[in-house]
Amino acid sequence: MDLQQLTVAEIDDLVSHGQVDEAEEALLSIYRKNPDFADICNRLGQIYYQKGEYTSAREFLDKAVRLNPDYTEASLNLAITLNEMKQYGRAKEVIEQAQLRATRKRTALEPFIAGKLANKHKEIGDIYLELGMFLESIAEYRKALSVSPGFPDIQVKLAVTLRELGMTDEALDILTRATEHRPDYLDARIQLGITYFSRGFLDRAKEQWELVLKTDTSHTKALMYLSFLNKNTGMASNNSASLT
Repeated sequence: MDLQQLTVAEIDDLVSHGQVDEAEEALLSIYRKNPDFADICNRLGQIYYQKGEYTSAREFLDKAVRLNPDYTEASLNLAITLNEMKQYGRAKEVIEQAQLRATRKRTALEPFIAGKLANKHKEIGDIYLELGMFLESIAEYRKALSVSPGFPDIQVKLAVTLRELGMTDEALDILTRATEHRPDYLDARIQLGITYFSRGFLDRAKEQWELVLKTDTSHTKALMYLSFLNKNTGMASNNSASLT
């Protein structure tokens, strides 16, 4: 296979089949002949990101954005790479600039950019959570919500982690707002009930789980928790417990 004669579509096919080194060589061959093609710079940046060579990825992606400031995908890839390099301030700046350009053009790209970045922060937060690094996971969930505040699943993740660290007041506030903004997102209401339960507010917990059943009469967790409450009606109002 003559890598220097491949089309961009054929190079993409190499990447999809895990032949990253071959794709890199083919893209570099094109780049040497056409160093001012923003798309080639962006593709090389993605290749180096996949290989974990973040400095090279940043250089090519930064060049792609300089060549074409309206290249939203390149801006997003650059922000993600900077985030991986812990250059959070610069990553935020790149996103803000991309959002400003998108607003000026009156396109619908701004939510897309924010959503992708929020999901990346959530993924990192989930990894920290699995490792038992709760404070770090909370920081990532907060970052996710700072760029895209309307994700109820991330709100719930943040609230549950806060609750596990004993920060139940903030957890209650987040979950209450989540249920108000997205009453159809039942997991937020389930977790709000659990948080009330952990504080000993049994009536409020029961109310939340009953509201879940009004939407989904066969909701397993709501049925289980209500059954538990009904079997333990003599529990003192200041009891604290954990339901998972």
